[in-house]
Amino acid sequence: MSKDVENKAQYQSVDSLSSMDRLIAAVLVCWEKSGNGSISARGLGRMANAPVSSIYHHFGSLERLFLAAHEQGLKAAEQWCADRLRDLPVGGATAALALSAFPTLLAALIDDWCVQQRQSAFAWRECQLMASREPCYRPVLLEWQCIWAGFWEEICSRCGHRGRGLLTSYLFDGESLLHLMRWRRVVDRAGLGETCAGWSRWLGGHSAGEGHWRQYAAEQAGLEMPETTVTNATTVRIATVAVELLAEQGVASLTHRAVALRAGLTLGVVSYNFRTSADLARAAFELIYRQTVGLGGKIEDPAAMTADALTAHYGRYKSSGHLLPALDELLVAVARDPSLKAFAPQLRYWRGRSSHDLLLANMGPGRLVSSVDTALFSSFGSGCRRAFMGFDEEEASIRGIDAMQQLRNLLRSTSDR
Repeated sequence: MSKDVENKAQYQSVDSLSSMDRLIAAVLVCWEKSGNGSISARGLGRMANAPVSSIYHHFGSLERLFLAAHEQGLKAAEQWCADRLRDLPVGGATAALALSAFPTLLAALIDDWCVQQRQSAFAWRECQLMASREPCYRPVLLEWQCIWAGFWEEICSRCGHRGRGLLTSYLFDGESLLHLMRWRRVVDRAGLGETCAGWSRWLGGHSAGEGHWRQYAAEQAGLEMPETTVTNATTVRIATVAVELLAEQGVASLTHRAVALRAGLTLGVVSYNFRTSADLARAAFELIYRQTVGLGGKIEDPAAMTADALTAHYGRYKSSGHLLPALDELLVAVARDPSLKAFAPQLRYWRGRSSHDLLLANMGPGRLVSSVDTALFSSFGSGCRRAFMGFDEEEASIRGIDAMQQLRNLLRSTSDR
């Protein structure tokens, strides 16, 4: 942790903080700035101005310290939810707000969470990443899901969308992760507004329609796309190992030495092809993007697919191996690390390209699918997948299929023919 001194003011501004509180605060700072993979007992002690022994004296182990930090993140999120709900009108038998108020409110809440509660937002994301690898963190992740399900059901109820809170919580998961990425503030906020307006139309059973700002951002993302670097057998081998390391150990493990060791290559070969750690991350991103584009396979007649056929099709994503966990790691790393900012426009505005046929199958015949529709489907699907990390594989599969069937019924409830 090379920025220990720089970060100290963020958790030592109150001299009366106990060493326990300072250690918890130090973990939260690390999760926001660099991730759990960069944490060591010695580094935390230095950041918190406390002896390393105090970690084991107060918590018994690093793992218990991490759990205490997760609980602190949960408390902050609960307080944010309570404060936001107090800001809003409360309805009785009818909705307190008009349906037309919902998309603006949804965008404002996502933006506020990502900008004003950035540390808590990263605590949630780190919990998801840790729970995907270590089951002991899954109960905490389930607490996060309960907070969001309750909060968004209350928001939806006040805006006339009673019963849509759980589905909206999945959309919130996907969109808020992407909105943590900082690219062009005005464009990002305008694009978020279009996406939330599209979700409001989905809740009414209609297609989202096109979005001017999303189209503009996608064009700019294409202009800023880095050159392709995975071009031969050696670079494919390096990129494949980079994806594996991302999924298994997080972005902190993505070093030239670790890649060379696992790939069976010399350090010089890896360094020659990819000079920096950011270059290794770029190679991983290229490979993830290529392989996820065709992950679901081609659907010959998507509009005619039955619900059972769709259920079978969803199962293909379970065989993705390292791809989706690695993508989660990369998304959080790009949101956290300014040196990876170049990935932000592609990750935010090029997503959904592989899900056009699958979305059309959910929407039914005669529907038009726009770039906003595919972006919504991508965010909903990724948020849904992360929401079920706390369950065993069978239950997660059942819940995921149920959520997709609910979405299918919603999208087919009216027609935009």
